[in-house]
Formats: sequence, C-alpha cells, structure tokens
Amino acid sequence: MLKFLNRDMRDHSKETIAMRRHMRIKGKSLKNILLERFLNNYGYDKGIVTAGAIVDDLLSIIENYYRYSDNSFIKNGQMVWHAVPIDEYPKKGKSIAQTKLKPVVLDMISDQDIEDMKIPLHHREIRMKKIERWTHQAYDQGALLSQLDLAMLLGVNEYTAGQYVREYYSLYGKKLPTRGNIQFLGGGQTHKKEIITLYLNGYLVPTICQRTNHSKEAVERYIRDFEAIRMLDTKFDDMNSISLITRLSKRVVQQYIELIPMEN
Repeated sequence: MLKFLNRDMRDHSKETIAMRRHMRIKGKSLKNILLERFLNNYGYDKGIVTAGAIVDDLLSIIENYYRYSDNSFIKNGQMVWHAVPIDEYPKKGKSIAQTKLKPVVLDMISDQDIEDMKIPLHHREIRMKKIERWTHQAYDQGALLSQLDLAMLLGVNEYTAGQYVREYYSLYGKKLPTRGNIQFLGGGQTHKKEIITLYLNGYLVPTICQRTNHSKEAVERYIRDFEAIRMLDTKFDDMNSISLITRLSKRVVQQYIELIPMEN
C-alpha cells in the first residue's frame, strides 16, 4: 500500500506569513518572555490578562530604576539587541518566547560608516558592510543574529536580508556567522560536506572553524555525528536502525553516509 505525505493545509498567504514573522519578532520582547515564565514556569494560574498587568507594572518599575545616567554604558551610535546564544539550539515546537536570549551591543553607526560617506557607495555595499559588522559583533559576544533580525535592523524584508547574506558569500567566499549558518536551520548538505571534507583531510577543529567560519561546538557536533554513523554503517545494513540509534533523521544519516570515503 502506497504511503502519501500529509497534505500541507497551512495558510501560506502573504498576510499569514507576515503575521508569523511579526509574532517571531514580538516573541523576543521582554514582556512576552516574562509572560511565558509566569504562565508556564512559575505556576501562575490567574490567567494571561492578570499576568500581563503584573508584567507591565514590573517593566515600568525596571524602566524607572535603570534609566541610564552614565552615557559610557551605550556609546553614541550603539544599541542593545537581544539575540539567541550560540549554544541555544532550535527544537521542534520551541517558540522564540521559549528560547533563551542574550543582549548584545551593536554599532548601528560606526566611525567607518561616517568615513564611507566621503565616497559614493551603492546601498547594497553599505548594507552588506553593516550585516558583516553586526553578525560578527553578535558572534563575538556569544550570540547569533537571524535573517529576520537583520531584516529588522536594516529596515527591509526577510527575503532581502537573506539575499544580502548569500551575496556576501558569493562575493567573498566566506559565510557570515548568522544563526542559520552556524546552527544549520536549513539542514543543507553543503555545511556537512565542507566540514567533514576538511576533517578527513586531517585538519584540526580550530582550523576547520576558521576556514568555515563556524563555531567550535557546531564543528565538533558534525564530526561526532559523522564518526558515529561511520562506525554504525559497518554494523547495520538498514538506515532505520542507524537513525534510531543516533536520533538523526534518515535524510541526515544518508547525507553522512555519502561522505564516508570509499575505502571504508
């Protein structure tokens, strides 16, 4: 009997997609994070309306308490943005409101931006310089910006931000440390092949990290999964068993198997 994939009945209209993006950004607000804690972590059972009122009151107190009087905390042209920590991996059903966030300081306008005003630059070049700076600043502070983050910071849509990320790689041959590139939300084979090929050629983890612009944790995770599958592939003939043991999807297992050298 033939098995058919379940039909995707979700609404993919522009309005619905826009609303999903809105909810992802809105979910990163401190108010939503506190509401999530109240309702799901603290055992609060008085309802979302009352919890919302309490959170609003707490935020008002915090805002008044932490009004900045020391201008050295945030320099001119900087802003604080909440990004996902490098070691906070996505899970199925895990919303952004349930995801840990880390405040990072980004140079929205740098001295170099002001210097660049001396010469006419195309807006695409200006924006790619900004996303290069922001993604690396966030990464250096232990967090990752998503394409949606970059879209909000640039004032463009998510698709355009993604185009800039891809164009940067096309021009310079280096991947920006976005959340998608580091944590592989796309699940593509390109990252695996690049990392595992370097590993099989004898390169050490620090060198692989430098060459692929990926975190140590991500590179080690790929190598660990590859070695596990390479060992299991000699003991099991069926992919289902390997998938169950490693807790990786059959598609991912197959991708790793294709990377095992023929002499194995």
